[in-house]
Amino acid sequence: MDIQLTLTSEQKSFIEIARERVSYYGGCESELSDLLALIVGNKANPNVCYKLSSLSIRELLDLTQDDIRSMGFSKTIAERIYATILFTKKVNSMSLPEMFTINSSEDAYHALKYMQHFEQEVFVVLALDTKNQIIGKDELFKGSLNTSIVHPRETFRFAIRKGAATILVAHNHPSGVERPSREDIEVTKRLAEVGKVIGIELLDHLIIGDGKYFSHREMGYI
Repeated sequence: MDIQLTLTSEQKSFIEIARERVSYYGGCESELSDLLALIVGNKANPNVCYKLSSLSIRELLDLTQDDIRSMGFSKTIAERIYATILFTKKVNSMSLPEMFTINSSEDAYHALKYMQHFEQEVFVVLALDTKNQIIGKDELFKGSLNTSIVHPRETFRFAIRKGAATILVAHNHPSGVERPSREDIEVTKRLAEVGKVIGIELLDHLIIGDGKYFSHREMGYI
């Protein structure tokens, strides 16, 4: 049901309507264009805000300051929006709490889905205790994933240092496509084999795509 405004939409400015809607609906239920209006402030242009809000979340987070300016925003406003984007990325990268319990591959995906916004491949290892609670996280490698870069020694060194009973690893595909490459599968099998030898089981290797994930365990590679 639409919010009942005390005045008609024609009598209110775009920013005033946005403020009232956000106050009424709250952050999670608010339209992106309304949130953008509050970020931009009193000089918010409805058409420009609607244009920006029509982008997908991934497209928004990939914007540069020049991209934002080219859409019709001033330098000052573009800086403000870009700072908000950077802030969002930073918060997402810090959003994984220790002692979070991983009961399934889907749980792990929800804990790591912020990785879908990374512009390059990042390889992450989660150290888990006997109750599958996260007791540590480390970003071990950046760049194209292959067997020469992702070495079991570095992966399990972190796990041993944290006193992990098991580990779960993940990396993102900047393309957004979660399908595994031959190298992804080889890395997974190699880590699983080493884990069996040293007694620290590899629970899964997730590939984080655009709103989706691939589980090597669910697909039978582990």
